Amino acid sequence: MKSQLLVALALTAAILSLGTIPAQATNKVFTESGEIVDGDVWVLVDIYNDDTVVDMSGGMCDYITTYNGSTLNMSGGDADGKAMDYSTINLSGGTFNGFSAIEGTVYLNGIAQGDYLEAVDGAVNVISGNIERVLTYNNGIANLHGGNVSRYISASDLAVINIHGYDLAKTATGGFYNQGQVSGFWMDDSSFTIDLKGDETFNRINLIPEPSILLLFGLGSVFLRRKK
Repeated sequence: MKSQLLVALALTAAILSLGTIPAQATNKVFTESGEIVDGDVWVLVDIYNDDTVVDMSGGMCDYITTYNGSTLNMSGGDADGKAMDYSTINLSGGTFNGFSAIEGTVYLNGIAQGDYLEAVDGAVNVISGNIERVLTYNNGIANLHGGNVSRYISASDLAVINIHGYDLAKTATGGFYNQGQVSGFWMDDSSFTIDLKGDETFNRINLIPEPSILLLFGLGSVFLRRKK
């Protein structure tokens, strides 16, 4: 009898505890601006319409897709996703496995951190934050202005990766994969060395001195012409 009572009490406690678990919806569709906050748990989230802005400060989403020029601002929480149809995803916080730019644009800034960003016929811009890999395919473009890329960058097909900074250099050998490295300084004066991976990557890397550096070069050439 005592054992039966203990089992009944355990079952009752389990049932009561279920009431504290937030309900999980399968899907969420935004057609106007809204928020994703702590306690929200979604499997799929779709965001539509040009004027729609969704701010995500917490919660969990298995996959978020932006369409039609809409915008996702992720400052917290955990999610993966992709930017379609000239839409924009701004990652300034939170964690993720990966985000893709497919005819859209993804920005990595702030303290956001994840495994990978990929540009597939879209654009990826890394300003700050922590990312392990940056990948480009088809006609994708990646612009690296700062941040920490801890594993490698890769480009294939007609894709390119633009490195913005100063004292920039690239080599065709060396690095973990012995397929080259790119190094230099970001404009915040922090140094970087990033491994390259992929047979096409070295030739797809463009080293772009920042405008202030180009301006110094221009002033120097004017000075030399005047001196002559």
